Amino acid sequence: MIPKFFSVSIVALSIGLGMTPAFAGGSTVNIEQYGFGNGAGGSQRGYHNRMTIYQDGTRNNVISNQYGSRNRAVIGQNGSRNSADTYQRGSRNIVGVGQFGSGHSVITTQDGSGNAIGVIQGGRNNRATATQVGAGNVSVIVQD
Repeated sequence: MIPKFFSVSIVALSIGLGMTPAFAGGSTVNIEQYGFGNGAGGSQRGYHNRMTIYQDGTRNNVISNQYGSRNRAVIGQNGSRNSADTYQRGSRNIVGVGQFGSGHSVITTQDGSGNAIGVIQGGRNNRATATQVGAGNVSVIVQD
């Protein structure tokens, strides 16, 4: 049930937001922020990297960095005072995130290829950190 929910959430975040992408070297960046005091930043080096950031609430912050090829980052957030920091180096890595409530913090690091991280946090004040080195690693963190 949780993997199905996670898959549906990622798909909804990545294609259902109606964003206009920015293209650079075959890479895309999509950002939407509706509330106030939100901040988003990061970088992409390489090709065919995709980054989607959505925030909606207030005082949320995202930093997402991608170095390599065919990496995918999707963030989300929704509530207030959430923080997400994602770092991807290598190829074909994917990170999700989610968050939804308030006061959450997540840091993900991927260095290698074919790695996947989930995360979805829910309620309030959850902290998550995941580091993956090498190839084919999978992490899923669900908190409430």
